[in-house]
Amino acid sequence: MKNTFFYTFVILFFSCSGSKEKFLHPDGVSPEIYEVLLENDDVKVMMVTFKPGQGDKMHDHNPMTFHVLKGGKAKVTLPDGSVNEREIPSGFTGHSDKGQRHQVTNIGENEVKILLFEEKTINPPTKAKENFLHPESSSPNIYEVLLDNEHVKVMMVTFEAGEGDQMHDHNPMTFHVIEGGKAKVTMPDGTVNEREIPSGFTGYNPEGQRHQVTNIGDNQVRILLVEYS
Repeated sequence: MKNTFFYTFVILFFSCSGSKEKFLHPDGVSPEIYEVLLENDDVKVMMVTFKPGQGDKMHDHNPMTFHVLKGGKAKVTLPDGSVNEREIPSGFTGHSDKGQRHQVTNIGENEVKILLFEEKTINPPTKAKENFLHPESSSPNIYEVLLDNEHVKVMMVTFEAGEGDQMHDHNPMTFHVIEGGKAKVTMPDGTVNEREIPSGFTGYNPEGQRHQVTNIGDNQVRILLVEYS
């Protein structure tokens, strides 16, 4: 019950109601806080960084998924003037399927960092694929599910050096590389690609795919993955 209450509170914390005459892009009104990592017709991914005491300007969001990299204490003001304050822990992951308008201030003593995945136009699969191989089922030691609902599945993907997963499928997805490295990707037809994946790289695959991945570098690789269902 306690966890359910907290999740509901934080979603409300990131939500608001009311009409919008003009969409206020957060990276437009507060570019010092919202860094755009990737933007196309379907998605916008931003790294949100609040220094202690720093606040943004009133702004709008599309439907979004977020993951708190560094938590802290925030004050959120809604257009009607109502204010909420809450501690948001590191590692918290949430989703809002509606657009929203708000203003946020870091009222804690630590820097707050949030990965924000906005959905502009997403075309999820119209029907489930046959024999869909869920990565968290075939390789649960690598794919940790942080959030799973009717809209999105969020996973923290962690490959230790030399570690590989089993062949698996993905729905359309957006991803952000938290800790990069060198990977070998094998496709179902046996095609193999090796590539360096830099930390901070952000990508989007609108089709989804089946593959197998092995970390062939010397370092741990960590990727935050948002699948659309």
